[in-house]
Amino acid sequence: MHNSHQSEHRPYVPTPAEMEERYRSTDQVWSGKPNSTLVDYAAELAPGTALDVGCGEGADALWLKNHGWDVLGIDFAPTAVARTRALGVAAQVAMFSGFSHEPFDLVSVHYGGIRATSEEVEKLEHLVAPGGTLLFVHHDMESTELAMPEWLAHNLRELETVTLARRERHLAESAGAHHRTDVVLVAKRVG
Repeated sequence: MHNSHQSEHRPYVPTPAEMEERYRSTDQVWSGKPNSTLVDYAAELAPGTALDVGCGEGADALWLKNHGWDVLGIDFAPTAVARTRALGVAAQVAMFSGFSHEPFDLVSVHYGGIRATSEEVEKLEHLVAPGGTLLFVHHDMESTELAMPEWLAHNLRELETVTLARRERHLAESAGAHHRTDVVLVAKRVG
């Protein structure tokens, strides 16, 4: 497999097959702890329905469920979805581009592979219910292929940006541990 970050300006985007192989090759890819940004932001919201895009092994989805959210995780890697389901969290194998569902009160995307296209932005916006929140977090890097928080903030048409900020995070022992700074976008659908 390629290094997931071949360049600071053009990150390598693994294919679904490569990610599935990554999950199948080890018992645990990620730390098993929820992302601190999710914990900090979601703790301020009233629980409702939540979508965890790119749920991986389910740590974020489990945290949401344990804090009163009716959560659904989606990921394109069947092994990741199976691990999320093993935690007792609803999850399904789905590519974001083909996913369709009623809107959610919270849509959480941490380091997800949302493409930088108007179609995927529109889909993302339509998944946020009136009064709902989008929490979109990615590493502080540039990409022309993937939607990054700053790019997304400038391309939202139906959501209002509440927060767009850089955030230092504590490093853990996991596959994403080498990234020190994230960019966080919080947007709301007024209504």
